[in-house]
Amino acid sequence: MTDTTDSPAPDGSTTTARILVGVDESEHCARAFDIALSLAQRRGWSLRLVAAYDLPPYDFEAGDQILGSFRDMASAEARKPLDDMVEQAEAAGVPVSADVQEGNAAQVLIRESEEAALAVVGKRGRNRFAGRFLGSVSGALAAHSACPTLVIPAKWDAEASEALFAPRQDLPGGEAAATEPAELVSASGAEREDRRAFENVAEALNFDGDVIAAVDLGESSGPVAARAAEYAAITGRALTLVAAVPITVGTRFPYPGQGALEVRSMHEYRAEHLTWMTGTIREKHPDLEVHWRLFDGSPAGVLSEATRTAALVVLGTRGHGGFSGLLLGSVSQSVLSRTVSPVLVVPTQNA
Repeated sequence: MTDTTDSPAPDGSTTTARILVGVDESEHCARAFDIALSLAQRRGWSLRLVAAYDLPPYDFEAGDQILGSFRDMASAEARKPLDDMVEQAEAAGVPVSADVQEGNAAQVLIRESEEAALAVVGKRGRNRFAGRFLGSVSGALAAHSACPTLVIPAKWDAEASEALFAPRQDLPGGEAAATEPAELVSASGAEREDRRAFENVAEALNFDGDVIAAVDLGESSGPVAARAAEYAAITGRALTLVAAVPITVGTRFPYPGQGALEVRSMHEYRAEHLTWMTGTIREKHPDLEVHWRLFDGSPAGVLSEATRTAALVVLGTRGHGGFSGLLLGSVSQSVLSRTVSPVLVVPTQNA
């Protein structure tokens, strides 16, 4: 069952790129909508707002009338937040369509992502009617979406949606996100002098509002870095490429078979790769401030810690097929489970 409301673009066209937003009645969903609306305004894109509901197991002997009544109640409950969001989008001059669909929320959004340029979803929001947690939905969507997925975590609390991806002023709080040790091996030249210091954050892991791109040596790093540069440019923030490889940290000696010269050459090769990627990005975005940092440590630990002070962390995932497909790759899954900042997950299956 589908209930759709459409609002055309001011010029009457319906061909603008689309931002998909998973909707429920949670505070985290409202935050995700604010971010999606701001992005749509900046980029001249449209919004696609989708809410979903499931029907619980029922006795077929209960009859179609009772089932129909329950379906109507579930649909009406799911639609509640949509009307206000549509009104806000229309007031902002953003083309918008709103849809209520029956079915599993993750499956509905994954299907909708095939026609979207970006999906935005809150993490750990809750639909009180169905008792469904959006945290599991965000993980499944990030793993299987046909487009990049921007996940807004419960821990993130930007005071103004206009300050797109603004880090919380009271960060960092609580315990460090990383449980694994990490050492900065090398970095690009001097960074900006106005970088703030934060309590309980190592200087090397302080990114103070930068957009972070998770980089490895594979071909999938290209799409990740390109997306990160794009968002750094439109939000007016610096971009930092981050690579982390656990080679020697936590061990007295390098891994068996690795001599000191071999370890150094591995670091040097990665540093050269990061330098090359930085140059490539600067050619396309000459006004963008770009840096890189290479860590000896766990990628999941380094990136999770980076979310405490970064504005946005961008990483790739190939996900998994079959029955295990609700899980992302180990690094992206770990970062999403611990993140403080928004995370953009870029599908790289075809990279």
